[in-house]
Amino acid sequence: MKRKARVLAALLAAASVLAFSGCSVRAQTAFTVDGEVTTMTQVNDTINGCAAAFGEQPSTLSAPSVTDAMIVAQLSRVIAQEQKTQTSDADLTSMIQNGQMPGLSPDFLTDPTCADLAVGLALQALLVFQMGTDPFLAAVQNHAVAVNPRFGAWNPDDLTLSGSGSLSMPANG
Repeated sequence: MKRKARVLAALLAAASVLAFSGCSVRAQTAFTVDGEVTTMTQVNDTINGCAAAFGEQPSTLSAPSVTDAMIVAQLSRVIAQEQKTQTSDADLTSMIQNGQMPGLSPDFLTDPTCADLAVGLALQALLVFQMGTDPFLAAVQNHAVAVNPRFGAWNPDDLTLSGSGSLSMPANG
């Protein structure tokens, strides 16, 4: 009987260690797209990079807004692969540099992390142009997006994060 109690206690201890280590990993997850994790560090690096690209302080950029843009960019990359889109990152960068992507200033390209975000957003604009808005939104529905609750909830119908988010909830990725 004592042996069973010790084994049970050991199993409970091991389970609690796994549970707590899982929470710390999830807390560092900003979002996932089809299981591919983007970390809080990546979001912070993008915020810092875009702030530097525009000569701003990182605190002037909204983390939920940057996270939302990163989700859209990641989804666009996945959908572009499915659609077998032939446009390269270099082509998209050139389009941004030449002012062919309204709303995407060439300033985005002065920092590598910000440039990566801008290229993803340019890809989304290109896909919407090629596919149409409704087919693009329908394609988005085919992908699993999980977001750390601190950023709010993902709304695939309009490609936005909504709600104020909760810092007390662990990430769901």
